[in-house]
Amino acid sequence: MTGHIYLHHYPASLFSEKIRLLLGYLDLSWRSVEIPSIMPRPLLMPLTGGYRKTPTLQIGANVYCDTAVIAVALARHTGDTTLFAQGFNASRVAEWADGSLFRTTVAINFRPEAVGGFMSRLSAEEVAAFQADRAALAGDAPMISVPPDAAITAFQAYLSQLDESLSSTYLFGSDPSIADFSVYHCLWFVAQNPVNASLLEPFPAVAAWMSRMAAFGHGAVSEASPEDALAHAKASDPVAPALASLTVAGVEPGEAVTVTPTDYGKIPVAGTLVALSSSEIVLARETPETGAVMTHFPNVGFHIVPA
Repeated sequence: MTGHIYLHHYPASLFSEKIRLLLGYLDLSWRSVEIPSIMPRPLLMPLTGGYRKTPTLQIGANVYCDTAVIAVALARHTGDTTLFAQGFNASRVAEWADGSLFRTTVAINFRPEAVGGFMSRLSAEEVAAFQADRAALAGDAPMISVPPDAAITAFQAYLSQLDESLSSTYLFGSDPSIADFSVYHCLWFVAQNPVNASLLEPFPAVAAWMSRMAAFGHGAVSEASPEDALAHAKASDPVAPALASLTVAGVEPGEAVTVTPTDYGKIPVAGTLVALSSSEIVLARETPETGAVMTHFPNVGFHIVPA
């Protein structure tokens, strides 16, 4: 795959930190496009087709939505063979971290006493806009579904088990796997909050592991504008990945389809199906701003139907 790497993100986004750290681990040079933490994002939507979660990765005219497929794409781009070498076990831990552990850390960080410092820096209008944006993102699936006291109890149980099980350098041995990056970004989110950072202190093995992970850094980063990213997409040709085909009733390559997240941010993205595998959905799309692009989604957590 050819083209520059652009990450569309904002600094406080925990899922973005997962990918920033992965870019560092893979020793990649990339271009940082900082996007607003709330909608609208008019210069990003042509690339994603309407998908609005953060982050989005762009390599040339290929656009990757959701960190699950971003990680796959970066491993494929670099020829890395270690990130997914642990197979089912590491992938399921990563899925747990991106789901249950994520929801737990959100509940902890958005307790009134923990969120106050962040909200106090915003005007009343900005607070109202942030709350409205997150309500629209959640839709009928509330972002905070765990009571704060239950979240803290669960978090302490998770960390105690993790601390006791960290007998090697990384979660599954001497090399980091996708599980390490997925667990790390959730704990990073807690550590960034001065009210909640002390929740990590009783777990020295976890702290040492987090230090090893953080040492990967973020790679070689240069700043870029949204206009730069759009121009690069338009000047590039999308590249279809070689994927083992998966059969889904009623859906065939070459047909018009929509792809929609199944949890929250349920905005359908329309395009022509290029490829469908057990791990990835690829749509061909075209806009005046981007020219021809291919937009990629994970298979798990997304619903594909004929348009």
